[in-house]
Amino acid sequence: MTSIVSPARRSFLKSSLVAGAWVVGSSALPMLDSLAADEKNQTVSPFDFWLSMDAGGLVTAYTTVTNLGQGTHAAIAQIVAEELEMPLTKVRIEHAPVIQQFHQKWPPGITTFASAGFNSAQATVAPACAAARHMLIQAAALQWQVEAKDCMAANAQVHHLASKRSLPYTDLIKAAALLTPPEKPTVKSPKDWKLLGQSAPRPDIPARVDGSAVFGIDVQRPGMLVAAVLHAPRFGSTLSSVDDSAALAVKGVRQVVRLVNAVAVVADRYWIANKAVQLLKPVWQDGAHAHINTASMRDSLLTAVAAGQGKPVASARIQHAEATQKAMEAAKTLIDTTYDVPFLAHATMEPLNATVEVTADGAQVWLSTQSQTDTQKGIAKALGLQPEQVHIHTQNAGGGFGRRLEHDFAVEAALIAKAAGVPVKTIWSRENDMRAGYYRPITASRVRLALDQDDMPLALRHDTAGPSLLEYTGVTNSPAEDGFDWTYLMGWFSSSYRFPLFDTRWTRVDFGVPCSYWRSVGNSQNCFFLEHTLEQAARSAGMDSLEYRRRLLKHNPKAISFINALAERAGWNKPLAKNHYRGFAMNGLGDIQFSGHIVEIAVVKPGQFRLLNITAAINPGLVANPKAVEAQMMGGTLFGLSAALFGEISFKDGQVEQGNFDTYRLVSLAQTPELDVLVISTGEKTKGVGEEGPPSIGPAIANALLAASGKPVTRLPLTQAGWQLVT
Repeated sequence: MTSIVSPARRSFLKSSLVAGAWVVGSSALPMLDSLAADEKNQTVSPFDFWLSMDAGGLVTAYTTVTNLGQGTHAAIAQIVAEELEMPLTKVRIEHAPVIQQFHQKWPPGITTFASAGFNSAQATVAPACAAARHMLIQAAALQWQVEAKDCMAANAQVHHLASKRSLPYTDLIKAAALLTPPEKPTVKSPKDWKLLGQSAPRPDIPARVDGSAVFGIDVQRPGMLVAAVLHAPRFGSTLSSVDDSAALAVKGVRQVVRLVNAVAVVADRYWIANKAVQLLKPVWQDGAHAHINTASMRDSLLTAVAAGQGKPVASARIQHAEATQKAMEAAKTLIDTTYDVPFLAHATMEPLNATVEVTADGAQVWLSTQSQTDTQKGIAKALGLQPEQVHIHTQNAGGGFGRRLEHDFAVEAALIAKAAGVPVKTIWSRENDMRAGYYRPITASRVRLALDQDDMPLALRHDTAGPSLLEYTGVTNSPAEDGFDWTYLMGWFSSSYRFPLFDTRWTRVDFGVPCSYWRSVGNSQNCFFLEHTLEQAARSAGMDSLEYRRRLLKHNPKAISFINALAERAGWNKPLAKNHYRGFAMNGLGDIQFSGHIVEIAVVKPGQFRLLNITAAINPGLVANPKAVEAQMMGGTLFGLSAALFGEISFKDGQVEQGNFDTYRLVSLAQTPELDVLVISTGEKTKGVGEEGPPSIGPAIANALLAASGKPVTRLPLTQAGWQLVT
């Protein structure tokens, strides 16, 4: 757990009674020193603590995890109810304030990524709740003059079984607040869970359905104006001048704000601003990459991986260049395939937006974001403020997928609000959102897999090329390792499979297009490269797809068990109808986490296929809420399916060709086949699930198409590989 504390409270929990509310924090569970009740017992906000309980028994827990729609807040509520032995209806979850005391070591600061939300809450909220439970029991035991070990908590009450006495938490708050909390609270073991591990309803769903949930785009402030933005049509271009006369003539337009690479119209309402921004006549100064085209970028990447002169991984543990070369020369069979995948947009439901009010004292910012700390720092730098002068108010988010890790749009909104001198909500149109970056990097990879006499891997040579997202992202995370963008390694060396020898090289090929983290990051393409290569190896060996994987995983019985469970659920061994084919792909992390897909397709005619059904499975170790995990796997599957079938950001004469969902297609309901999800829990620790849907659905379809045609699928989306989905 993080230890960011004041010197006076380094090693013990502290509780206080504040205007009838009990608040709990600790050295490991951060709190502000200034927020103790004073002699006048003034009302003090409990928002600087992990946990508060009011006089009515309502518990509020504070989390650093953004509510992106993934259901993590519901799981955190289950943690609170579990540890405090109380009904879920008495628990609510709020986002923590963006202050130093709540910063975490991982994810850094206050950030939501890497599927770390539940584990983060287990390390912060759970101990606070365990401490509160201990103190409530102790308070009751003192009142009854009995041993605390003879008391127990249940249903928001403390019970003394021998005397059959009980007291509700509300009667014990004041007494408990006077006690010294335990230095190391004992969090429940999973074997003792009653509520965690069970499916529970998400309390946020009704508000999301009836429209009462407040997202960043819904924020309203007194005197607020609204801004629409027009960005440079080419990345790297800057604004030289703009004729704004026509825009300023529109009724309701208040101001035109010039930025380095954009121009904004501030108006009374959004649609006025959006209309006026299209009347602007800007002149742009092009940058170095003004005339890039997808075809030429692809050629550059394919040339780079063919040359094989990239930077090797600087790790003796995973890099064996000479031995790999010898294995290639001695191999019975060499599977040699070159793949390429395009830039991809995040395409969140809620377009980017931020509402900012700048005053002499600082800035107030309301937005949907995954990176509160980086956003705070970025805005402070842009406005010439200290980070603590920028107050971030985190809202519900209509999807993130990594795009809301970047804070470019928030900084832009802050500059517009400062220029306007009033609160301004800046909204990016869908077209602006789609065309102004950031994207998953365009990538090419040449994979050579050497097989021995038994058709098992001897060595793997991987040459990959593309831009470095680490050079573009504004996210605080691990930097490049000796100049090697480590995101290109994701899914290879942590795989559940084992390869005796590796030689991996990356060639940086930059096109001036901003890139960033995209759901499952480098593994979103690397799982495709790896699993389709293994499928070709299985065909070369004349073996069933799953049997070949089992031979590769003989060291990993948990992975084999996962494959067997998925195969049984999907009916892998059932006979197929004529022109029907199945495909399998798995994304595994050692022997602790697995996800995968089996698809069944029907080939209608050459180049056309129908998706008949998808079976997905996930074993994230320990499952906190099975239905929530199932929903996550469904969403991730459809996210990855859209990318595999249609997803592509392409460039012509330096400009993005896609602008909305008519040209950047997502899979529709009519195109979605029956989707069955198997959730398995066999571990002792929880692992994330949010990144697990996208990686394996694309290669599962590609492997089915390989079975159908005998030809490898070397390019995504499938529309670029000569395959069309029909319904």
